Amino acid sequence: MDIGVFILLGIVQGVAEWLPISSKTQIMFVATALMGYSPALAYSLGLFLEAASVIAALLYFRGVYASALRGLLGDRAGRRWLTYFVFTTVVTAVVGLPLYLTARTSLMGSAAAGWLMIALGLAVMLNAFLLQKAKRTAAGLKTFGDMTLRDMALVGIAQALSVLPGVSRSGATTSALLLLGYKPEEAFKASFALVPIAGLGAAVLSYLTEKGAVATPEAALAMAVGVVVSLATISALLRFAKSGRAALVNVVVGALAVAGGIVRLSAPG
Repeated sequence: MDIGVFILLGIVQGVAEWLPISSKTQIMFVATALMGYSPALAYSLGLFLEAASVIAALLYFRGVYASALRGLLGDRAGRRWLTYFVFTTVVTAVVGLPLYLTARTSLMGSAAAGWLMIALGLAVMLNAFLLQKAKRTAAGLKTFGDMTLRDMALVGIAQALSVLPGVSRSGATTSALLLLGYKPEEAFKASFALVPIAGLGAAVLSYLTEKGAVATPEAALAMAVGVVVSLATISALLRFAKSGRAALVNVVVGALAVAGGIVRLSAPG
C-alpha cells in the first residue's frame, strides 16, 4: 500500500484534530478516495488514528496531567483539573457511547452533524460580535479557575457529540468553552487537554471493532507523523489564542466550524 498516503493521513490528523474541522471526516475522505476503504472502515481508521493526538497531548500538556495527579494528594489547582477530567469523561461516556454505536452501524446523522457544526460556528461568530460590541477584552473573560460542574457537564456533552462523523471534537469543545465566556487560551488549553481521554477511548473502540484492519504498520507510520505535526499545530494555535484578540479568535474558530459543517454536508452519502 502506498506509504505516501499514510504520511498524508498523519499530516491530516495532526492538523485537523486541533482545528474546528472534523479530523475523522478528513481521514474518511482520504481513505475512501485514495485507499478504497468502505465508509465504515475509513470511519474506524479515523478514530484509531486519534491515538496520535493522544500521544501529542500527553507530551505537550504533561504539566497539566502532573498537576491533576497532585490533586489526588490534595493540591487545590490539581484537584480542579482532576475533577474536570473525571466529570467530563463520565458525561462524555454516558452520552457518547450510544452515539458511537449508532454512528458505527449506520453512519446516520451525518447531515445533522454538519448542521450542528454550522450552528456552533455561527454562535461563536455571534459571540465575537457581542464581545466586540461590549468592548470586552480577554482580561474580562473567565479562566479555568472559574470552571463549574455545570460548565464541565456542557463540555462533556459537546465532546460526546464528536463521535458523529462530521463533528469536530476540538471544534465542539472549544466552541462550548468560548460561548461559556472563557479566555481563548483557556478554552483551547481545556479543550486540548481532554484529548487523551476521549481519543484513547475512540482508538480502543476502533481497535476492538476492526482489530487488524486498522492496526497496521502503515497506520503506525501515520501515527508517528501525526504526533510530530500535532505538536507543531498545538504550539501555533496556543500562540494565536494568547494574542489577546478574543473577538478575532472567536471569528476564526467560528468560521472554521462553519466551513467544516459545509464540507460535511457536501460529502457524498
